[in-house]
Amino acid sequence: MSDEAPASAVQPARDSRPRIDAPHGVCLVLAFDGSAFAGSQLQPNQRTVQGELERAAQTMTGHFTRVRLAGRTDAGVHALAQVAAFDSARAISAKGFMRGLNQKLPADIRVQRAALCAPHYEPRFESNGKTYRYLIQLGEPQNPLLRTRAYHIARFRTLDLASMRAAARMLTGTHDFRAFRSAEDARDNSIRTLYDIDIDEGFTGDPTLLAITVHGTAFMKNMVRILAGTLIEIGRGHIPLARVSRLLGPEAQRDDAGQTAPAHGLTLVEVKLGRRLPSPFDGPAELQF
Repeated sequence: MSDEAPASAVQPARDSRPRIDAPHGVCLVLAFDGSAFAGSQLQPNQRTVQGELERAAQTMTGHFTRVRLAGRTDAGVHALAQVAAFDSARAISAKGFMRGLNQKLPADIRVQRAALCAPHYEPRFESNGKTYRYLIQLGEPQNPLLRTRAYHIARFRTLDLASMRAAARMLTGTHDFRAFRSAEDARDNSIRTLYDIDIDEGFTGDPTLLAITVHGTAFMKNMVRILAGTLIEIGRGHIPLARVSRLLGPEAQRDDAGQTAPAHGLTLVEVKLGRRLPSPFDGPAELQF
């Protein structure tokens, strides 16, 4: 999904174009519908968010520029506030970048905010936490307007929310989450901190919608989708609450946790910046639009 893929999972396409010393930087907040993308990160012969943004940026700046993302999302995953940055040899205002890019980007990507920043600003290293939301629609009939936004579980109109919330409390905190990562994610450090897991029934006033919102420092590949799938299995009664504590720690295995919930139910809601440097969006108002 993304959550975030390990660095070795998908390598960007090689690019032999010469790099230009670009003295101006811009940081963007992006929203996109992930349905028609192979993911956010550049991949050879695939349509990606990074690829579309690099094409639009090159048209504006007059030169190739590598776009840097705050994290990776997998095919089908959406975003309300992905963060990206790139450098420009041309001095263009934040307002100009926002308007110009939105004129050149396809309809399934839009810049929500823009701010000038230092060149080489790296949002991945400045991320101080992320928020993801997993959306579920329960029962029949399926809402066709949500077919690419929510995981439809037709056989259940209700889940055991008390058990799901109790499990969410057990999963909150700093733990070894190795059972909640894809088998493709082979990184050594699987310790992560989850600040909160909220389970909201009747999301946006729709009694059939259930939202699982996860706030944390950083995430491994498929981590939020596996968390959501596990909580769903607990709500169905397929995983007993007593087993949750055994899903955490260095001895836990991927097979101990629940299914990997489908990608299209997941949305990146927020990226908090300011880990080392002040967020570009905290700067003077005239640099933002």
